[in-house]
Amino acid sequence: MWNIADPSLYNADHLVVRHMYDSDHAAVVWFGFKDGQVLKDHETTSTAIIEVMKGRIRLNTATEQILEAGQAVQLKPNERHALTALSDSLVQLLLVPHPQYHSLANEVGFGSDKK
Repeated sequence: MWNIADPSLYNADHLVVRHMYDSDHAAVVWFGFKDGQVLKDHETTSTAIIEVMKGRIRLNTATEQILEAGQAVQLKPNERHALTALSDSLVQLLLVPHPQYHSLANEVGFGSDKK
């Protein structure tokens, strides 16, 4: 059972990252933020669906958006983004397909010009 009220999802010293589900097809990750904590600028090769389950965050992409509990946004693969908690927040990230799928494909040469 997943519980958004679990106090271990939050730590004043660092962002909490909890891998909730992994398969070849998708990954679900929870990020527990205390007010002011940041997930620095990064990107993923997967489509990312970011849902705020609790609290309020600032999402920086090419533009800035404020997302509150109950709101979600979809990011395209390779879209750079960063998150900043504007209050204690829980964010669910859904990655489709799982990033490992891309890594394996690149290692074995799928989708490239290599013969």
